[in-house]
Amino acid sequence: MLHYKTVSYLFFLTLLLLPQTLYSAEKIFDHQVDQPFSGSQSPDDAFISAVTKAKYEVLEQAGTYLESLSVVENAILSKDEVTALAGGIMKTEVVSVKNYATPQSFGIILSTRIAVDTSILKKRMEKLLSDRTLLKKYNEIQQREQELLEKIRILEQRNKKRNSIALRPVKIQNDFSSISAALTASVWIKKAIRLWSNGSFTDPSKAVEYLTRALELDPQNPRTYNSRAIAYLNLNLEMKAHDDLEHALRLNPKYVDAYNNMGSLHYRRGEYEAAINAYTQALQYQPDFVEAILNRGMASRKLFNFEDAFEDFKQVMHLAPETFMKKDRAGALVQLNDLRELCRKSETACRMNLCRSLHFLQERGFCLAQKDNQ
Repeated sequence: MLHYKTVSYLFFLTLLLLPQTLYSAEKIFDHQVDQPFSGSQSPDDAFISAVTKAKYEVLEQAGTYLESLSVVENAILSKDEVTALAGGIMKTEVVSVKNYATPQSFGIILSTRIAVDTSILKKRMEKLLSDRTLLKKYNEIQQREQELLEKIRILEQRNKKRNSIALRPVKIQNDFSSISAALTASVWIKKAIRLWSNGSFTDPSKAVEYLTRALELDPQNPRTYNSRAIAYLNLNLEMKAHDDLEHALRLNPKYVDAYNNMGSLHYRRGEYEAAINAYTQALQYQPDFVEAILNRGMASRKLFNFEDAFEDFKQVMHLAPETFMKKDRAGALVQLNDLRELCRKSETACRMNLCRSLHFLQERGFCLAQKDNQ
């Protein structure tokens, strides 16, 4: 017989305590998960896996439901973003846990009630649309949990075959325990994300605390090191940020966000060549990474490499012209104003028969583009 202490799972359970009058604002999904396990997986690990599976098996339905709501339809969101939004406002209640045993296996049947609270949807949408990085962070949590669930599935298959392939049950048990701990880390990451606003943490010290707790449980997650590096940068702790970004890149050498943040760290130190190298590495793996292109252009400008800077700005204007007009992109707006000023000065010089600068800009599409947009 399995026994579960409620306090052990408070980090997974968000009980539905809203008053009856607000229930109309919730979409309820009742879902059941059959989670088999054996002696190599503890009941606690099986429980954690089952709760996470239940959430993910409902997630697609929740995303489809949100897509049909006018507040979401009117916002231009990708399917991944809608899924991330659903994950951010889902609440999970474990209704019952039943044990079973057969000649072939034993396990638990977990009944859950998962609610999508649409009463907070409009406010959450406004925040997410003004700061898409928040949606990205929710999506990163889901990606990590999906990676861990896939590892559990593989372990379950190996567990069945361990006698034939001579795998030691002790090792498999340790693997199950480490994955369960990593799934639990998501709770601390979500607490940190609640402090995220417009590209930084509103309480970076608290964010560092939460993310450190997450890394104690899941030290192999490069995304958490990257997030903690941002919190350290918000605290002006550059060396600690640098160490976290290096750790993230050791875990994932193709992690473009970590390269971009490493570039920004070099930029704030005045190390513009190193910044350009970091941004360029990010772009090797994601050539349309607008933020890295824009950042590289600004670093090139600091080194007076105007040709390189103009090429990057031109590419950003082609890929995402609205980037230059966002209020939270003050740095980019300054660069655009600088371009307009350069064009005006070049046009004045050309009227004095000194047209080399203007021709250079026009060949790259800048002054003509600025003139057309005025």
